[in-house]
Amino acid sequence: MIQDYPLTIIGALLFLARLKGCRTPNSYPHRDKLLGFDYLRDSIKARKSQCYLKREQQLHQQNGNTYRSIFLGQWVLNTIEPDNLRVIFSSNFADFNTGARRRRAFGPLLGNSLFQMDGTEWRSTRSSLQKCFAQARTDDVDLFEPHVRDLLTAIPRNGDTLDLAPLLHHFAADVATDFLFGESLDSLNQPDKLESGLLNAFYEAAAGSLFWPQRSFMAHVRTVHSFIEPYVNKAIQIDSQNLCKSETEESRPTFLDQLCEKVQDRKLLRDEILTLFFAGVDTVAALLVNLFFVLSKRPDAWKRMRAEVQPLHGQRPTLQQLKGLRYVNGSIFESLRIHPPQASNSRIANKDTILPAGGGADGKSRIFVPKGTMVHIATYAMHRRRDLWGDDAEEFNPDRWIEQKQNWKYIPFLGGPRNCIGMDLAINEATYVLARLAQNFQSIDSADPNDWVESAGLALQSKNGARVAVTWE
Repeated sequence: MIQDYPLTIIGALLFLARLKGCRTPNSYPHRDKLLGFDYLRDSIKARKSQCYLKREQQLHQQNGNTYRSIFLGQWVLNTIEPDNLRVIFSSNFADFNTGARRRRAFGPLLGNSLFQMDGTEWRSTRSSLQKCFAQARTDDVDLFEPHVRDLLTAIPRNGDTLDLAPLLHHFAADVATDFLFGESLDSLNQPDKLESGLLNAFYEAAAGSLFWPQRSFMAHVRTVHSFIEPYVNKAIQIDSQNLCKSETEESRPTFLDQLCEKVQDRKLLRDEILTLFFAGVDTVAALLVNLFFVLSKRPDAWKRMRAEVQPLHGQRPTLQQLKGLRYVNGSIFESLRIHPPQASNSRIANKDTILPAGGGADGKSRIFVPKGTMVHIATYAMHRRRDLWGDDAEEFNPDRWIEQKQNWKYIPFLGGPRNCIGMDLAINEATYVLARLAQNFQSIDSADPNDWVESAGLALQSKNGARVAVTWE
């Protein structure tokens, strides 16, 4: 079975599609043309070998920027065409859903949270969360400073080699809990709070359960839920007793306090907060780990960053000053380009629809997309297309962002109505910590002779962390 339609209906639809200027895209040369097990086996093998993303990139180079493959008897449309992504994520956004596979994979962990929703339910929840973000501290860099100081304290001053990855995960967790709950986990000072099984439970649960929830997966889910639920219970108790502080008081209500006023269901409240916690910790930590892996091998980039922050004379930068650090910001954007934390994405067509590019042998015709078709987007591959980014597409070059305009060829946080709701907070956080470390470290040198290796969980990051030796100011 290659679609939900009988073959006669498929034929009729394709005929009508041709009348609208649509053409069939290139197809992957399957050995198993019925179920596509050959493609699946090769994908699993590549993932186990930590070269899945390179394989996706090579597949597009061999088969075109848009091509079809078969997954368990169903056609999948693979595309890295910016025009198609503009339609999928923005102009025809309503024609596509996240799909049942995501709900099945992450349902036990994230329930029916924003990450899992579609349609009217999604719009209502998204609106509530946006109001909470509007009232929260997303542009308050003072939120980050105490955690940066804790991070600096945790880094040895004697030049010993260390892996920055655990510290950066602790940093991101401390900021996320401070932002969401008004009280930091303080894991940089008390690492046992995230270790002794809890950190592993986060990563294992975040990987999801693609086909069915296994016993170990459900155990990790229970561990994660037990970590979040006390915060939720406390917020509900405060809300029920009308003890939330007013806006006129020195301390504003926390993000969870704000959300508690809009969401009364305890489980849904837990699911939403857990989704935001995962996004806040995993995305920022992965971005920083990947960035410092690269910067430790690029002393020229670190020197330029140091020169750019020098006029601050060691003072904490304001938000306005942060935005003026062009090379620092360019380094953040460039890391998100070559190592996007969300390295791929997918959508399911909820109706018959059309995409503007990828059809025909030359890939320039429109494509008819029948209802039920999965569309897979390999962000990593698109971010490295030479025809879009130039001959240095594989290289880390922050200077490209001095003039580069962000458009649909660059989607580290997706785009359109369903873009990352915490994007501004994540960018501000990463930029602030990068600027502050550049103020304090004369150099940061790699202690890892190997190239970057992928580790794909909920967010893409360096499998080997970021092993470095730091020379202090």
